Amino acid sequence: MAELVFVGHTSVDRVRNPNGERIQPGGAALYAAYGAKTLCRDVCLVTAVGSDYSFWDALSEFPAEFIVRRKGGSTRFDISYDADWNAHYHSSETGPASAITTRALMKAIRKDTGFVHVAPMNPPKVERMVSALRESGLDVRISVNSCINYMDSTTNRKAILRAASMSDIFILNERELHALTGKEVVSEAIKSISAKTLVLTLGEIGTMIRSEGTRDLIPALAAITKRAVDVTGAGDTWSGSFLAAFHKTGSWIKAVSFASFVSAVKCTGWNFEKVRALHFESVEEVYDIAIAMKEKGRQLRLTEALKDVK
Repeated sequence: MAELVFVGHTSVDRVRNPNGERIQPGGAALYAAYGAKTLCRDVCLVTAVGSDYSFWDALSEFPAEFIVRRKGGSTRFDISYDADWNAHYHSSETGPASAITTRALMKAIRKDTGFVHVAPMNPPKVERMVSALRESGLDVRISVNSCINYMDSTTNRKAILRAASMSDIFILNERELHALTGKEVVSEAIKSISAKTLVLTLGEIGTMIRSEGTRDLIPALAAITKRAVDVTGAGDTWSGSFLAAFHKTGSWIKAVSFASFVSAVKCTGWNFEKVRALHFESVEEVYDIAIAMKEKGRQLRLTEALKDVK
């Protein structure tokens, strides 16, 4: 039975950055699912790929019955990063996106499913999925993650806001907050979003969480990664590991700390190759590694501290 269900794109990405160029598996839902799998073993991915998809090993850790294969091309993204790691999207092809359906999502949910995470997709589709989940009466919590690339029209922005209002957790970053609300002042922008729990990631500063009338700023585990290799999917990996940790502990602080660490690990390698090797029995294991990085009074590199992690 799936503890966590992730729905969204799996893609073939062309990534160019200061460290080189790769054609690699990607997609917001796939990155998020791998982030969650570092802590939760029972993770389901609801997605679709084209007949040209060749990275089957990347999907082998998830139930095959919810991964649709359609004739034609897969979802593809062409992304480059400048020296400051700003992303530039040159082209995108949605591929078999129509095969990622609400019906398929509903089939993946079981009685013991704790969270359904709707990764960034066409906003009207996201809204329909969240609405269907709410109307189904299923006892499951819903997480929605936004993306700046889907905020190019009033129709899309309104759909995202409506989906957020129906969700239990709405996750976005500061740039997305401003684009979604049209407000420059963070405190004012936050007020214009209706969500049971709003999770606003602020990079190295940490994460602001507004829930049940209170706001908390939780610092990130900053400066863990000294040299990034590939930042593609870092935010999605953060979201997946955050949900897994919150699902296990019920603590916002532990969830943010765990997600910050896992996302940092992701950036030390291409795509999710480093995250895939991580398997924790508890969130507290991450604390031990973070403390070990100060071993003998010197700052260890993250790659050194991870040598004994299985």
